[in-house]
Amino acid sequence: MYICYLFFIFIVKIDTPSIKKRHARHAAIAAYTMNSTINANSKFAYHTLANAEFTGAFVRMVNIDFTYQCKYHLFIKFGDKIYMDVKGVGEVVISFAKLQQNKYWKYYYDLSLLLTNDKNMVVQDLKYSSEYNDYQLYDEARLWSINTASIENDIHNDTLMIISYDDNCYYRINPYDMQNMEYTSTEDLNNFRAIYMSNYEGENMWDNYYKLAIEYQTNLIEKKFDEIL
Repeated sequence: MYICYLFFIFIVKIDTPSIKKRHARHAAIAAYTMNSTINANSKFAYHTLANAEFTGAFVRMVNIDFTYQCKYHLFIKFGDKIYMDVKGVGEVVISFAKLQQNKYWKYYYDLSLLLTNDKNMVVQDLKYSSEYNDYQLYDEARLWSINTASIENDIHNDTLMIISYDDNCYYRINPYDMQNMEYTSTEDLNNFRAIYMSNYEGENMWDNYYKLAIEYQTNLIEKKFDEIL
């Protein structure tokens, strides 16, 4: 009986660490894998990913002569990795810390969090794509979009409001590829930054956009609260 008891203790001491290591390995795999649930119909597949966020800040400006100009910042956050696609600039993959260090990128990322309705969902077009977008925003057909509100800055009528164009914010990449993408090199990131600054450094509507987004988010919360009551 005494020998059996010692043998049992020996087995527990050997096996317990292996179980912990196995659980840790599974947790690590889960952390670096985009796990999703998918609901679909004939036109769209709705992908919900608990460990990734999809956000965008889209601004449409209407000029005095009724011409328009569209700008967007699209983001995917997966772990510490941030994918950023900016109209007229390009796309990069950087760390979250690096994004926080740039006041322009941080501003638009924070703005995107306020404007995006479901941060964990990305929509895949099965029948149509961004090539049917009325404004021809992109140089290529894009198939993955997010449900985000947009800001319309109408200079002609001197109005600033939140609008919703569900087919505006499309990613250039398949979001599932994000988990295997490498960080942008220092040289390419410096080139991206230089082009970015030439396009966005003179932006003077930051406070207005942010206040509008805060108001929009507050109204959503109040509406949800009223529905509960």
